[in-house]
Amino acid sequence: MNKLTIIGLGWAWYTAWIYAWRYGLVPTLIGENDWWLITENHLVENFPWYPEPKSGFEIMQDLKKQAERFGATIMLDKVKSITPIDPNDFTKWYNIETTFHWTIQSKAIILAIWTQKIKLWVPGEKEFFWKWVSYCATCDWFFYRWKKVAVVWGWDTALIEALYLSEIAEKVYLIHRRNQFRWEPIRLERLKQKTNVEIITPAIVEEILWSEKVEYIKIKKCINWQTIMDCQNFEEKLLPVDGVFIAIWTKPNPMPWLDEYLERDENWYIKVDECMKTNLPWIFAAWDVTTGSCYFKQLITACSEWAIAAESAFKYVEKTN
Repeated sequence: MNKLTIIGLGWAWYTAWIYAWRYGLVPTLIGENDWWLITENHLVENFPWYPEPKSGFEIMQDLKKQAERFGATIMLDKVKSITPIDPNDFTKWYNIETTFHWTIQSKAIILAIWTQKIKLWVPGEKEFFWKWVSYCATCDWFFYRWKKVAVVWGWDTALIEALYLSEIAEKVYLIHRRNQFRWEPIRLERLKQKTNVEIITPAIVEEILWSEKVEYIKIKKCINWQTIMDCQNFEEKLLPVDGVFIAIWTKPNPMPWLDEYLERDENWYIKVDECMKTNLPWIFAAWDVTTGSCYFKQLITACSEWAIAAESAFKYVEKTN
């Protein structure tokens, strides 16, 4: 029997394991793989303890090595169901069943579930998922050297993608529905200094046009207004592009084996308190899929929240022994 099981793999998940191990819980990690969004980031500059910028992949590998040094038990598998041993008592042990027919009994669980990419759902997007329409510049940059690309949206994710592609592509169009951007000002200043980047705001992509491959995007640009939602005067134009990168951010995945009991907010984020507790006393969660840290999704908050989750799980296990 496990005192604690961590469901999901990734950089912050390893942080949770390290802290849980120090509390003597020695948890098991279950996940399909240890790839995550940070591995798509070609350069991380704002994570403490690294004097020089490092790739997201390198940082995650360092955390994984640290967890493995302490003897982390990692199961490459997928959770199929979680059921209480006693349906009338949620403070006892739980059975975790995996797709490979393993059954693990655990006292407490930390959720590290995946998120999914948000799509535009415009005509032409579905036809070219992961071909000439991409959701990861670090994954697909090599197809667009000296070509023209469009990056859609205005969060940090879009800015990072545009900066990265500006070093590779001939031309980068950054299209956002507002005149204001929700990202770090220092990155915006860097982007404005790029001679091959054109920022088009407020505007939206209406359609991705193609014959044998993507050739144009049709955009609707607002005239003399701050946001596309309030605009009354538009102009439509075609931009010649070889590829489209959609960088809207992510949303939490559903969990059919637990959603019957777990409370979420209107945007499907798991509700947690300051201790990373959910409405279920034996379930803890943090970062991308939760309401924690005012929805501030950063590597530093991920690691801190998972450390808190590990301590909260320890207190719960000790209290219910």
